[in-house]
Amino acid sequence: MLAPGVCAELVACEPLVRDPVAAVFDGDGRLWVVEMSGFMPDVDGKDELEPSGAIAVLEDEDGDGRMDRRSVFLDGLVLPRAVLPTRGGALVLAPPELLFCRDEDGDGRADERSVVERGFEAGLHNPEHAANGLLPALDNWIVCANHDARYRWRNGVWERRRSAGGGQWGIAQDDLGRLYFNTNSDPLRGARIDPYAAARNLNLGVAEGANEQLTPDFRVWPVRITPGVNRGYQPGFLVDWKLKEFTAACAPLVYREHALPAEYHGDAFVCEPAANLIKHFRLEAGPDGARASNAREGTEFLASTDERFRPVNLCAGPDGAMYVVDMYRGLIQHRNFVTTFLRRQVVARSLDQPTGLGRIWRVTSATAARNPGSPRLSSAAWSDLVALLSHADGWWRDAAQRELVERGLHAGDAEPLRKLARQGKAPLGRVHALWALEGLDAIDADTVMAALGDADDRVRLASVRCSEALLRQRDDSVLEAILEAAGASQPLRRQAALSLGESQTPAGLASLASLLQADASSSRIRSAALSGLGQRELDFLRVLLAADAWRDPQPGRPELLRDLARCVVQEGRSDRVDALLAGLAEEPVAWRRQALREGTLAGRPKGPDGKPGYIPLARKPEAFDSMPEDVRVCLLWPGRADVVQIRVVPLSADEQARFESGRHIYAMDCATCHQASGLGEPGKAPPLRYTDWTLGSKDRLVRILLHGLTGPLQVNGTSWSLEMPSYAADDERIAAVLTYIRREWGHGAAAVSPEEVKVIRAATAGRDRQWTIEELERVP
Repeated sequence: MLAPGVCAELVACEPLVRDPVAAVFDGDGRLWVVEMSGFMPDVDGKDELEPSGAIAVLEDEDGDGRMDRRSVFLDGLVLPRAVLPTRGGALVLAPPELLFCRDEDGDGRADERSVVERGFEAGLHNPEHAANGLLPALDNWIVCANHDARYRWRNGVWERRRSAGGGQWGIAQDDLGRLYFNTNSDPLRGARIDPYAAARNLNLGVAEGANEQLTPDFRVWPVRITPGVNRGYQPGFLVDWKLKEFTAACAPLVYREHALPAEYHGDAFVCEPAANLIKHFRLEAGPDGARASNAREGTEFLASTDERFRPVNLCAGPDGAMYVVDMYRGLIQHRNFVTTFLRRQVVARSLDQPTGLGRIWRVTSATAARNPGSPRLSSAAWSDLVALLSHADGWWRDAAQRELVERGLHAGDAEPLRKLARQGKAPLGRVHALWALEGLDAIDADTVMAALGDADDRVRLASVRCSEALLRQRDDSVLEAILEAAGASQPLRRQAALSLGESQTPAGLASLASLLQADASSSRIRSAALSGLGQRELDFLRVLLAADAWRDPQPGRPELLRDLARCVVQEGRSDRVDALLAGLAEEPVAWRRQALREGTLAGRPKGPDGKPGYIPLARKPEAFDSMPEDVRVCLLWPGRADVVQIRVVPLSADEQARFESGRHIYAMDCATCHQASGLGEPGKAPPLRYTDWTLGSKDRLVRILLHGLTGPLQVNGTSWSLEMPSYAADDERIAAVLTYIRREWGHGAAAVSPEEVKVIRAATAGRDRQWTIEELERVP
């Protein structure tokens, strides 16, 4: 079933392509395909770690729209996850490594490989929850889903930068470079701000807007029964044996081309392989970013009656079509999470066989022209590439920008790009020209200031972001123009607050203070400003408190002072905390004193019992007697005798060994959802850090790992309605990972032993469904 006016055509199938999980076109129109052939050879995942994966390159040699030729660029891989053709080679995410591979002798096969980064073991042991994507973003960085870093080639090396991450499988961008991702149950989420900026201040945590739900509507409408799903036994999960809501959402795509009817341009599409369909979401711009809504009530953009149609990824092509990666198999659930219900379905209908199949589909308008010819960007003239930055389709603009940046200025001149940025007729062409200059390290103040005065908000937003390259070089010449542009709209104010944080000069700090002095009422703008003040919060606080204008308690100002004080305390540098406490004791303005007091208390580190603990100091503060009583009682310095600290029972040698084993297990199996910090991820997994669920009953924790948990669940005041599957592991492994989370991050709860797990496993042996909150609350 296809939406009216849309058609689907087969582009490739086995044996030309096998077990595809991702695909991307290079600048010459060749389709690079990731083949994860080792994934779940049977319902038990036997021999899954055999090196049977590959990166294949498909070509249409006769121009009929069907792929004719297959060449294997790289094989012998274990569960490969992503590929990006770039710089005459390809980045390949092949656990446990991110590789850069090149074909040096021209035979089509990679014969040189270098390791960009190690540490991707999760892709071997927990492939549903590990890094993937490798999306070349508008800002010239390569971003991933389910990963807290991004990458860029600069000055002859691969550069790595921390990011807020987000998502589970698949990542996309819109025309302004805003990122979209999802989790299996939450079909469309987005980053309203640069994920790097959101994560740069460790004292703050992740800034607002890095990972937000774009739609609360999770409904799907399959055209066939879908009994082969993991939680089909749960009441209401299947309605008339059809999936009711997303359970395997993945691979979002923002359609930025024109081969589909005009109504689809700028909208989002999401795969749901468990229901054999692709969902269409309308994206509508709002004052704070896009919101998504279901485009079709009771029907889908694309849905199949074939149970083995498994759309697991989407990409755009140079012809403007949407390409669908169809893994084409019966079983797509990983062994770590297969329930008894699903196992029975698989065995009864042999859903785990055969493997080694696969399809690539082209989806276009029924009247669209077919195969207008392959691009040849690798041999295009510099001037032609500059012109393509204004192309109507996003694929061409993106590909031309990448080609220009990869060639470098030794291959061409920056002046045509500067001219396009200032005078180009198409606003998006001006946007791409700015980013091409940024990628070439050729962005200049004159071009930025001209773009800051552009009539189009999209160009102004891009120019504010591109100004960061100048601000990092301590160039203050653009500060005034940034502040002037910020007055045009709320999104521009927010971006200015983010970008000014890249300046490390006193003038930059003063500009940020000026921005907030005008209006600090928005929590999003306050959070954006704080994100760029890591280790400078006290300096900024002093700037604000020294200004007469900040004696007036206008909306948002108390909250800003409170958050600054909290960050100073959370950083934990005793000299800075001493200075903050001295300022609190001396502060004459009542509302400011109250805000500093609240922030100081909010920044207290948690104790081993998960409750607010003491603020460590090097010595007793000189102004101790002038501080509020509730602040005095939470200060701790060497020799203070009137406080009682919680004593944590040391781990035995066996328990310590189990803790260390648990650290490794957690990194492989748990951190991609709950994060290495234990703080969780919005839309995916709740925090483990300092929660009653982690530090409380061992019996409850063991039961959750043995059988899983179904929400809704309240954690630290936030409701989580997602599911946690059971954890297929032996008693020792479960005891190890639970011991780890109960003693990491400053926790002091008792260790868990394999014997305790064994007893609970035996007591619950007949259970074949997840626990509910109500059931667990009755467990002592």
